Amino acid sequence: MADAVGTTRRGRGARKTIRQTRDVTMLPALKRRLPLTEPMDQDQIEKIDAASMSVLEDVGVVFRDPIAIADWRAAGADIRDGDRVHLDRGLVRELISSIPSSFTYHARNPANNLPFGHDHSIFVPMTGAPYLRDLDDIRRNPTLEDLANFHKLSHMLPAMHSSAHHIVEPYDHPISQRHLRITYSSMKHSDKTFMGMTTSPKNAEDVMEM
Repeated sequence: MADAVGTTRRGRGARKTIRQTRDVTMLPALKRRLPLTEPMDQDQIEKIDAASMSVLEDVGVVFRDPIAIADWRAAGADIRDGDRVHLDRGLVRELISSIPSSFTYHARNPANNLPFGHDHSIFVPMTGAPYLRDLDDIRRNPTLEDLANFHKLSHMLPAMHSSAHHIVEPYDHPISQRHLRITYSSMKHSDKTFMGMTTSPKNAEDVMEM
């Protein structure tokens, strides 16, 4: 009887240990198995494509950025009136064909690298929330500490494939250095992939340096 009780107790302890042990191993990227559904027939698709190409060729797109204009000029686009870019449909198709159909998101931890493209999908947190509602049911501006907690949660949730970037906007740091704090928090509190800052060329360069 004593042996039976001891065995039962050991079993309860083992079950308790299992309940208290958290497995935060990231789940693999979602592989879609549903067939593609095309809401339009080929003729409708070709009409939309032709109209889109006509806008790019005849109307053009205004780029108010000298670097973008220089890049388009180098790619062979027709620049008019200083900032209006006209794109030949042949050029557009050539540029589209250079885009890889799939690639790998590299994480600080190689075990968390992610395939992307084809039939793969990934789950990431939302970004840029200007407010949050805390555990006291108070709606307020987020802080860097709040952001760090969200990064930690993203790291601990197996179904999240990324810690994103500025899940919430940390208002307690000036804009001039905020992108640095956000990026550091992404790196410090998770070894999953994260999104870089693209709010300005300088900010993007800073993130790449980090």
